[in-house]
Amino acid sequence: MNAFAYRPLAGMVLLACAGPAAACADIDCSPPLTLQLQAEQCGLTGLPFLSPDNDTRITLALLAREQGLTTLAAADSDGKTQPLTVPFAVSDLAAPESAAASADWLAQAQALGVDPAVLQAAQQRADGWLEGRCALNRPAAASAFLQALSQAGLSAEEARALAEARLVLLGQCQADGLPDYAALPTSAAAAPYRDYLLAARAFYLGDFAEAQTRFAALSQQGSAWPQQTALYMLARVAINAAQANALDEYGFFDPTKVDALQASEAAQALDRYLAAYPQGQYAASAKGLYRRVHWLAGDGAQLTADYQQALAAPQDMTLWNEIDLKLLADGKGSADPRLLLAQDLRRLRPHVEGETRWQPLTAEELATQQAALTPAAWFDYLQLAQRFYVAKEYAAVAATAPLPAGQSLDLLTFSRQVLRGMALMALQQWPAAETHWQQLAAAHPDALQQQLIELAQALTLERAGKVAQLFAADSPVTRPALRDLLLRFSAPAPLLRQVAQNGQLPTELRNTALFTLLYKDLQHGQYRDFVTDRALLQPALGTTPFDLAPFSQGARSEEGYACPALADTVATLAKQPTAQARNCLGEFIYRQGWDESPLGAKPGATLLGGAAEPFAGAAQGRLALYRQVIADAKAPQDQRSYALFRAVNCFATSGYNHCGSEEIPKAERQRWFLTLKKQYAQSPWAQQQKYYW
Repeated sequence: MNAFAYRPLAGMVLLACAGPAAACADIDCSPPLTLQLQAEQCGLTGLPFLSPDNDTRITLALLAREQGLTTLAAADSDGKTQPLTVPFAVSDLAAPESAAASADWLAQAQALGVDPAVLQAAQQRADGWLEGRCALNRPAAASAFLQALSQAGLSAEEARALAEARLVLLGQCQADGLPDYAALPTSAAAAPYRDYLLAARAFYLGDFAEAQTRFAALSQQGSAWPQQTALYMLARVAINAAQANALDEYGFFDPTKVDALQASEAAQALDRYLAAYPQGQYAASAKGLYRRVHWLAGDGAQLTADYQQALAAPQDMTLWNEIDLKLLADGKGSADPRLLLAQDLRRLRPHVEGETRWQPLTAEELATQQAALTPAAWFDYLQLAQRFYVAKEYAAVAATAPLPAGQSLDLLTFSRQVLRGMALMALQQWPAAETHWQQLAAAHPDALQQQLIELAQALTLERAGKVAQLFAADSPVTRPALRDLLLRFSAPAPLLRQVAQNGQLPTELRNTALFTLLYKDLQHGQYRDFVTDRALLQPALGTTPFDLAPFSQGARSEEGYACPALADTVATLAKQPTAQARNCLGEFIYRQGWDESPLGAKPGATLLGGAAEPFAGAAQGRLALYRQVIADAKAPQDQRSYALFRAVNCFATSGYNHCGSEEIPKAERQRWFLTLKKQYAQSPWAQQQKYYW
């Protein structure tokens, strides 16, 4: 699951899992660039080794991939397969409907003459958030109806009217949005499709009694598609009826309120469908629905057996969501070794203070599971992971054997070696860690493993103070996202200058390096360096990801306050700072909107980019500049009054400083205000200022 704090199981989330697997994912942060999470961090990782910090569904996905039962890839908004980027989120594995499937139903509707306005509205609803029963009311379901219509021998007008009626229903489950279907075609050929729509309307509206009656009647007569679909839908109706009263007002599931008779009816309906259509259009779905029935019936033993069988076949996120929510969420153990492994890994995560449902996995408890964890290598790995994550016996983990020459990197082998490298890093044995990651990189890792190794190498060299190696011609790290972050937060000034001038590196990296250099020259008070570094500006560095033009800003006059060109302002600060130069640099920062760093927020200490700031001089915001002017009793009146005005407004309107990191007592801010209003009452700034915060 996607949180360190474990929550009660929400029934509405379970229902949403009938649709795309993304509906089951918690709202979370982006996976952080690190190999190990801390308890205060949110957003579980997706790393290609058996990490406790992985979402449990990712653990199941890795095990399935190792068995050749799934492939791990991402999908863009058009459904096109894309390589995963490490670390990844569980939602990256939850591919939306494919572009081909989307094109199918659109083409089918157009071929049947559906009004473009009806089609556009249906598409907008389909792209929205659907949950509960509505998660079933998606284009894939409509596509089957449209396909059947095209082969039903109906007149063009009848087919169009029925197709439009189905698309008006698409994505809707509320009474005020559902069509009444009063004017559907009534011919003998059209009747089964009309009856299906009336039954489907009742189902999505939640009128299960009417839906059951209509689908039951249709399952006894009609043409092939409506009859088969109605027989299948009787099971869906019974499942939804069984759990209808088991959800409270907040959508939380209470298993004691399941309608046992309806759950039993659902099982019988599935039996009837598969007996009539063993190879039918919905056979695979019907077999999967037995898991829902056994869960509703509280038959844990049968449910575990169901999932053991499912885990031996090709898998996707739908199955992993089910297992996570129905078997693993309650924290109980499992007879299946794969599920026990996933459960144990989760218990090795950082423990949240006050959490009582989940306790760290002890070595003693793990020892009792040795017989249940097969193959034996899984037990051995969990022992190693427990020593690293819970006991923190880093020296013992680091002492494990390095990768033998020529050995392939299967999941368990790679996982053990990642733990060994992390232990070396935890011990700050940087040369040994660097050598270890180099050896892994030479062992022919797959694409996902290679990305993890790059992240590990970047973290190791950053912590070792060797960031420059990551930008050398033979750098072990080539991923732009990693190098970009290091430039922004971990590169010293000499390296930034070197990268900015290195024509062999991508323009985007050079742009980032120069922007960071010039920005930090100003932020850290390195004014002489700024004067020299401005000479590195050149059009070839472009405007991506940063616009470098502000550093060439000419003279400006804003709101009655005039400043020379930025270069002249900084040159003055480098030689003999004046009140105007300090104010004008503050004005420049203010006008650029740089009170919030344009480089972004510095990562935490355990993340890539979180090493100590290597740039010389203390960083300061513009309030520090104003305070220097305020403290200068010899400053010209127009300059000091302006500094007072800007300093007071640094706390508008919340009372919190948005011009720097200083915490200024309210009494001092009041003195600024009173000084401005009394000593400089005739200044335009005193006349403008009415409040202090």
